[in-house]
Amino acid sequence: MSKWLKLVLSLVISAVGLYYAFGQVNFNELWFHLKSVNVLWMSVATLLLVFSVAIRAERWQMLLEPIENIQFRSLFGATMVGYFGNAVLPFRLGELLRAYSISENHQVDTSAAFGTIILERILDLLGLVSTIILFGWLFPFDTGGRNIMIAVVVVTLLGFGFIMVLGSARSHLMDRIEKWPIFEKPFAHRLLTIMNSLVDGLTSIRATKHVGQIVIHTIFMWVVYYSITYTVILATGINISWIEVGVVLISTSLAVAIPAAPGAVGTYHAAAVYVLTVLFSVGSAESQAFAILLHAVGFIPLIIIGFIYFLNSSVHIRDISKQHIVE
Repeated sequence: MSKWLKLVLSLVISAVGLYYAFGQVNFNELWFHLKSVNVLWMSVATLLLVFSVAIRAERWQMLLEPIENIQFRSLFGATMVGYFGNAVLPFRLGELLRAYSISENHQVDTSAAFGTIILERILDLLGLVSTIILFGWLFPFDTGGRNIMIAVVVVTLLGFGFIMVLGSARSHLMDRIEKWPIFEKPFAHRLLTIMNSLVDGLTSIRATKHVGQIVIHTIFMWVVYYSITYTVILATGINISWIEVGVVLISTSLAVAIPAAPGAVGTYHAAAVYVLTVLFSVGSAESQAFAILLHAVGFIPLIIIGFIYFLNSSVHIRDISKQHIVE
């Protein structure tokens, strides 16, 4: 499938999500709920979001340590640049921009940095899996919902298991691959170098001395994500239980994984509106206001702060082209 076709498909999915979430909207009621929002709770949610980025940057520092010891400040800035890229570029290309950003000023290949980012996203999924198991046990999901969550759990565990196996078999595997005649050619040898560097990053968790801290950071990050969802619920005055807040968190987190326009526009809103209106019988206007506000908390601050870091860096959007995956 070509990139243009993927882009069109993503935009169509976002459009469908937006239509589901806002196809029937009473603008007067929606505006009433938006202007009635508790600004203090929204401010708390925004601060928690920035704090979650700090946790992510510190965890990334521990994942990168076997490759190079990089200061927290640099990693925080690169993470913000990545969020900015994801918000304005299709296909989550902000992740590549983030990898290139950190490799520009440090002795780490872009491909190795990108490998640690893939590993980081798998750790995020493991955190989501833990959240799914907890709230799946507490909340009576229907068969369809449980099947989706079981699929996420199985795929995530298989992916993490593959990384562990790859880490242990990597040396033997690479030795055999390097002997293939095709890799004697310059282009193929360069490709092998990229693969080797990528695997370095992807399996870095096997070489780090901070596995326990990485686990704690992952758990803590999801506690912060839950707290952000809960504070926005408080800000909008919606009355649901703490368990139901967890269900909202799971649903919106899964929606981010669906191919869509940058920033998960449409899919995120549809998931929030669906859960609140269908599962918890919250009014449409309240649910729509919540979806807008929760997405805004997770979108606008990261764009603004990320853009500032982007302007202060030596990175350009064109730097995510394929020739920059490795120096």
